Amino acid sequence: MQKNNERRLMKPGSILSVLIILLISVFPAMASGQSGKPQLTKKEIILLLKQSAEHRFEQGDIAAEISERGVAFTVDEKTLDEFRQAGARSFVIEAIKRAGSQPATQPGEKASEASNPPDPERPRLRTAESTPPPAVELTPEAREEALAKLPLLEQARYHAMEFSEDLPDFRVTQIVKRYARGPSSKDWELQDTLEIALSYNAKEGEKFQLLKLNGAPTKQSYEQLGGSTSTGDFGSVLAALFSPQTQAAFKEVRSETFNGRKTVVFDFSVKKVNSRSEITDKSSGRSVIAGYSGSVWIDTETKRSLRVELSHENIQPGFPISLAENAVEYDLVTIAGEKYLLPLRAEVLLGRDSERIYSRNVIEFKNYRKFDSDVKLVPDN
Repeated sequence: MQKNNERRLMKPGSILSVLIILLISVFPAMASGQSGKPQLTKKEIILLLKQSAEHRFEQGDIAAEISERGVAFTVDEKTLDEFRQAGARSFVIEAIKRAGSQPATQPGEKASEASNPPDPERPRLRTAESTPPPAVELTPEAREEALAKLPLLEQARYHAMEFSEDLPDFRVTQIVKRYARGPSSKDWELQDTLEIALSYNAKEGEKFQLLKLNGAPTKQSYEQLGGSTSTGDFGSVLAALFSPQTQAAFKEVRSETFNGRKTVVFDFSVKKVNSRSEITDKSSGRSVIAGYSGSVWIDTETKRSLRVELSHENIQPGFPISLAENAVEYDLVTIAGEKYLLPLRAEVLLGRDSERIYSRNVIEFKNYRKFDSDVKLVPDN
């Protein structure tokens, strides 16, 4: 019965490529009417942030609620700093900015999909100077010594750029929980759960095989799936961000303990002219390039990036997709006796703000292995 309901709710989706390749479907049952809920106050948002402090992904819910209801206060840099101090991630900050730039709408009116103009009061980010990595002819000991002399951000850049060069062939299991939310939905509604086998090798890239749908074996192929899917290399997100061609501007904002580790958080911004992040709506055949901004958490001990959040900005007015955000969490994984920084969890948010239709995928990566070799997480210490 659940499958029948899903068929009734879903239309063929649209393929998106947002650093990773994504697919969003339209849920007709959610497309009628606009929310009549009152706009959120500053106090209400701070309360929601406090309630979500112990949960990893619930801030995506807060961002969707803000996008749906709007805000009942003036959004300026001082206000944004208050939310940052309350623990707001980039998802929430960007949602507040969008809501604050939109004129108040009456129930039944559609919010504008026009791109938000830059905030003239927003501090300008300094561009991190790219320091060349140690020369390849250095011995391992000399290389480590040279790396240790670089600033934290440049050490993280080096490790991100070496990701694809040293990555072995591996297999991993993905568990994907797919949710949807619309103007008539109070909460996120679980659509289905997927179990996917992902294999990677340097010559052919990634391959996906759908193993189970809602816990039951299935003969359906991954490509035949409806709804919102994510089919790209989450590992390449960091490489793209730290690439010199991207010219990302970084700003150190705070120190924070993340998953029991001491980290430094940097906000970043990538201009559209330097972005390689393409969003494609397959149903219309349209594609746009968008800039993006977000935050990255860098481990002060390992100098690796543990989490990255990004939100696409100023998506072309009238484009079918107006919300495209994702977050990825990483950790060191041992494959065949060697350590590699690989994704452990991810979240993808997509939507159409004017229709208040959103999709959310929560993804876990389990059992990394090189063919039949064992794999284990490196202990925190």
